[in-house]
Amino acid sequence: MQSPKRADVVTVLKLSLNLMTSIKKIEYSSYLLAFMSFLLLSSCGTSMDKKWNKLEKEFANDNVDMKVRHVNMNDSLSVNYLSVKSLELTNKTFVFIHGAPGSASDFSKFLKNDSIRREGNILSVDRLGYGSATGREYSSIPLHAESIVKVMEDWEREMKAKQQFILIGHSYGGPIAAYTCLNTLEKVSWLILLAPAMSADLEPMKWYSKWAQSKVIYSILPSSLKVATDEKAHHAAALKEIEQDWQKISTPTIMVHGKKDGLVPFENMEFVKKHWKAPLSTVILEENGHIFPFTNPEIVVKVILDTSEKLD
Repeated sequence: MQSPKRADVVTVLKLSLNLMTSIKKIEYSSYLLAFMSFLLLSSCGTSMDKKWNKLEKEFANDNVDMKVRHVNMNDSLSVNYLSVKSLELTNKTFVFIHGAPGSASDFSKFLKNDSIRREGNILSVDRLGYGSATGREYSSIPLHAESIVKVMEDWEREMKAKQQFILIGHSYGGPIAAYTCLNTLEKVSWLILLAPAMSADLEPMKWYSKWAQSKVIYSILPSSLKVATDEKAHHAAALKEIEQDWQKISTPTIMVHGKKDGLVPFENMEFVKKHWKAPLSTVILEENGHIFPFTNPEIVVKVILDTSEKLD
C-alpha cells in the first residue's frame, strides 16, 4: 500500500502527464491545421484567379461591368484592384483604400452605386499583403502609398487620359491615402478620410490583437487576419515615423468620424486639425461608430457626391 504522501505525488505526476499530453495534442492539432492550410494555399495562383473571376461574375449579375486589374511593382510584389468605369464621359476617378483587416471587395456597394458611377470611375485597391492567399505584412506607409500611385498610373494608361483622383481611405487606409497625396500632388484633387487612424498615440493594442499574436492562435488564422495582426503590431511606429510629413499635405481634405468609434478614437479628428495645413472640413457623426461606411453607406455617398460637385 502506498503512503499518503507518495500517493499524492503519483496523482500529481499523472495529472501533469495528462495535462502535457492534452497541450501537445492541442499544439499538434493547431500546427496540423496550419500545415493543411499551407498546402491548400500553395496553389494560390489558381484559387485567386477563381476568386477574381467569381467576383467579376457577381458584379455582372448586378449589371455592373467590373474588371480586376493587377499591377506589378517589381518582380516579387504586385497589387490588385477592382475597377468600374463611369456611366458618363469623365476624367474623375474615385479610389477606395481599405483598413486592417480588409479587402477591395469591402467597397462593392459603392462600386455598384449608380449615383457615384455617373460622377466618375471607381477603383478599390487590395492593399499590399491583402488580396492573395499567402499574404504578408508590409508596415511601411510610404510603400503602401507607392502601390496606390502605381494603381493610379495604371488606370491613366487604361483610360488614355489624365485623371482627377479623389482618394477615399477608411481606418488604416486613411494615412495611406493621405501619404499618397505627398507623392502625387498634381493627380489627387481631393482626399476623403473615413474614421482614419492618424495618430500614433491613439493606436492602443486591443486585447484581441494581443490574443491573435499568441503562437497557437496565430498559427490557425487565415492569411488576411495574419497580415492585419502583424500590421497592427507596427501601426503606432509606422505612424510616428511619418508624423512630421502631414503638415506638407496641400490636398483639400474632408474628414468624417463617428463619436462612438470604439476602434479608432474620435480624438484622431483633433490630431488632424492640429497637423493639417491643407484646407480641411470635418463631418462629425454623433451616433456612429467605426464601420459607418458599411452600416450607413448613404453618409459616404453624400460626401462623395458633394465632393464631386466641387470639381465640376
